[in-house]
Amino acid sequence: MTTPPPPKRWLDHLLDLFARLGALCILAVCLIMVLMSLSRETTVIFKGGDDIVAWLCAASAFLILGQTFQHGGIVRVEMVLAAVGPRRRWVLEALSLSVCLVFAAYAAWALGNFTWQSWEIGDVSQGQIVIPLWIPQSFAALGCIGFLLAVADEWVRVVRRQKPRYQLAQEEKLAAGDFGETI
Repeated sequence: MTTPPPPKRWLDHLLDLFARLGALCILAVCLIMVLMSLSRETTVIFKGGDDIVAWLCAASAFLILGQTFQHGGIVRVEMVLAAVGPRRRWVLEALSLSVCLVFAAYAAWALGNFTWQSWEIGDVSQGQIVIPLWIPQSFAALGCIGFLLAVADEWVRVVRRQKPRYQLAQEEKLAAGDFGETI
């Protein structure tokens, strides 16, 4: 008999929402690429498709960061952590998460500030279609905030001497017989 998964927390719901938005961005990229291909075969002109695809690709990459981190999809050096004892592993995990937390906080601040400045000065795109740049930039800022929250959540778990969620996800994969790449 398997135990039911723990109830989702607000952060899990938020990261799920960001992941769904990222998936919708990928779907939109697919649709726009099809429309651009069709427009080459007809007289219909699809202006700005390349710009929109670039913005959607960037948005999807940033929006999925938090959930990818939480589920162990971001590269970690598990072989090094497995080679040391539990105390050293905890120290290395706490240290690496601290560095990651500082980086994520800086990235969220920098992208948020950049987006705010674009909104303040009314910066617009230079491509075939004119759009306020704060709109596509806000997705990158939101994705970085989600990543920051996910890293902070794991940092708190490790400081409390609990296993991080990405380690639990990896253990579940191994227990299910998935022996794919572990980095």
